[in-house]
Amino acid sequence: MRKLAIPAALALGEACGFAAFSFGPAWVLALLLSVAVAIFGHGFGVRFWRMAAVFFLGLALALRSSEMRQDALRAAASSGIPFEHAFTVESEPVVRGGETNTWVSFESAFSGVDVRVVFRLEEGMPLPELGETWRCAGWLERKDPGDYRRRFLWVKGRGTFAARDGPAGRSRLRAALATARHDLSRRLGIGLEESPEIADLNRAILLGERTRLSSETRNLFAEAGTLHIFAVSGLHVIIVAKLALVVFALLCVPYRFAGLAVVPLLWLYVEMVGASPSAVRAAAMASAYFIAPILWRRHDGLSAWAVTFVLFHLVAPENIVKVSSILSFAVMLGILAFVEFSRDLWPKWVEAIGVSFSAWAAGAPIAAHVFGEVAPGGFLANLVLVPAAGISLCAGAFGVSLSYISTDVAAHFNNVAALFTEAMVGISWVVSRLPLFHFKTDAWTLWDCAAWYAVLCLFAWLVRSVALRRRSVV
Repeated sequence: MRKLAIPAALALGEACGFAAFSFGPAWVLALLLSVAVAIFGHGFGVRFWRMAAVFFLGLALALRSSEMRQDALRAAASSGIPFEHAFTVESEPVVRGGETNTWVSFESAFSGVDVRVVFRLEEGMPLPELGETWRCAGWLERKDPGDYRRRFLWVKGRGTFAARDGPAGRSRLRAALATARHDLSRRLGIGLEESPEIADLNRAILLGERTRLSSETRNLFAEAGTLHIFAVSGLHVIIVAKLALVVFALLCVPYRFAGLAVVPLLWLYVEMVGASPSAVRAAAMASAYFIAPILWRRHDGLSAWAVTFVLFHLVAPENIVKVSSILSFAVMLGILAFVEFSRDLWPKWVEAIGVSFSAWAAGAPIAAHVFGEVAPGGFLANLVLVPAAGISLCAGAFGVSLSYISTDVAAHFNNVAALFTEAMVGISWVVSRLPLFHFKTDAWTLWDCAAWYAVLCLFAWLVRSVALRRRSVV
């Protein structure tokens, strides 16, 4: 539990700071308190001084972020003219409409405010691409400054515009990775020319190209609680890392240094698939895990999680109020906590069930609080879908790699990936149709979520106690 003390103190401080966003200017006082507590606590040997200092540091960071956010929103709304800013394309652009009325949107941010830029694609205007910078002027949706949901910048009306900022567009590396991604996407379709929908699902699983998915497919996996399969995250990063480790093992690279060599490959993969926040978090956690032996430390998932959590929330404290970030860190913590506290206590098949249940249980109250939805079917579906997705990922990766040697062999691997992808579609369809496996509910309060986690911890403690007793008797 000591590994989680600093992350918990930082999270509590930032949560308090964002809850008191109207006191933004007080961030200087909170920072001074953090420094004073650190000096006094270290000098006099006061217990828990580190946690107190980190709490006030988190409070200061959140208050400062809130102040910058409010200043940016006031500047965007007070002048009476369209708000103008340079936005980085941070997601795969989405194109909607027909040939004569085409609209494009992409995700970006400024001063801690998440924005989806929406504009009409005029004749001769190029499509935005990942990593490019676009200068846009438009009307920003007005909401409560304390509301941290994504806002829309509507580029329409008098005085608005959207244009690529600068002739270079993207860096050479990003342009090269985008070209590589398009080539890999093409190779994933080898042998699946008659099943374009399945090929698009394979592309979504391996390369994160979710824009190709139909709304029916998205809704199907969302109702089954398995849409996360298509978000490049921990599952994808782990499989890519394992495949790379196998290659390095065949090349007789020592395991200690092979882990270090895997890190840049992971970041290239993450950058190639769009560097989504979930992928970046997973790659950062994997990097901390693999670098540990170089620093004469043991591999430790919880320590890697704690280091990643602290770094991400120090650099961008607004992550503490972003639903995707909260879900990502909570689910990974649930999995790692189960693995840590049940090590060598259960057979492998019981551990697989426990990991799936832990992931679902850690994210369920967050989904119920934010979306008012509970999907118990996600727990059962993931028992089958996660291994199936892993096989599909591996087969797709082998198919892409071997396509440079033989397209016939690549077609076989792509069809194996397609077989397991179709199985995932079928399982999600069955789960989504079962009664009480996905239902709406009143939005849970924070107290409801706290009670859920308290009961969950008590249940985990009781199960562990029973397992230890049975083990000692045997």
